[in-house]
Amino acid sequence: MGGKTFERVLRVLLLAALLLTAYKGLMATPEFATAFFPERFYRGKINDAENSLIMKERHYDFNEALDKAVRIQLEELARTGESPGPLVTGQTLRLAIEKNEAKRLREADSVLVAREKLARMLRLEAAGWRMGFDCESASGAGR
Repeated sequence: MGGKTFERVLRVLLLAALLLTAYKGLMATPEFATAFFPERFYRGKINDAENSLIMKERHYDFNEALDKAVRIQLEELARTGESPGPLVTGQTLRLAIEKNEAKRLREADSVLVAREKLARMLRLEAAGWRMGFDCESASGAGR
């Protein structure tokens, strides 16, 4: 009799694990999440967009500070003529400045994209956007 009870408990646990897995999988889809739990969906999307913006701004600030530090080191090298090490020359510092300028431009674009993403998520939430379960919007997109 103990074997049958164990099998029943095991089956119930497996069924519960399967149902939980299916539920978690459905929660990851925008169709299900916007239809049944829109607050949680938008809270997650807005939080992701805010975190992305914060990180992009930090990267931009770091690259800007690094650029300033390299420029100061180049000025000190030009003023004193002394290099802090054998690998640091005026040419390597100028190359570092050019590289930092390119990074800073990319980071500025990344910050702009992150701001646009956050604004888009806030607009979708304000409009009460819900993704439907039909494929009508996808099929009509190419027309």
